[in-house]
Amino acid sequence: MHWLQDLGDGVHAIDTGFHRDAFDAAYLLVRRGRAAFVDTGTNFALPRLLGALDAVGLGRDAVDWVIPTHVHLDHAGGVGALMRELPRARLLVHPRGQRHLIDPSALYQGALAVYGAEEMARSYGELLPVPAERVQASADGMTIDLGGSALRLIDTPGHAKHHHCIWDDSTRGWFTGD
Repeated sequence: MHWLQDLGDGVHAIDTGFHRDAFDAAYLLVRRGRAAFVDTGTNFALPRLLGALDAVGLGRDAVDWVIPTHVHLDHAGGVGALMRELPRARLLVHPRGQRHLIDPSALYQGALAVYGAEEMARSYGELLPVPAERVQASADGMTIDLGGSALRLIDTPGHAKHHHCIWDDSTRGWFTGD
């Protein structure tokens, strides 16, 4: 699988296939048999995201968290589709992006106004909602557990007001999105 790269320490980079090879990535973090996705890419990345779970020998019920760094469509357009495939996962999203993933209609309409219908269909596909009861807003400095390992969320407005970065205590590394 040329689109999946084991970076070591339970971190797997997934080339989402957005526009061209090696342009956009999502990450699968694995800690003691539990998993989290950081970013999802678009809906068209779904086969690769699920294929990454298969490749590392995890079932879909092993995923505890889906964490988009922000809600731009190249990072979070596939959140709704992925969440439908992960029965136990919770979505952890910046509070300013939360409403857009529960009801993506305004997000879609905004992107449609910029890109047009043909480009939206070609690059992003349909945006699917996530049930509100499966969505949790992040808070600056918040820490979550992934298989006994800490992930810390830091509010990082700049590229987008709805942007947070994730510090992984296990690898002592950041997941920054854009």
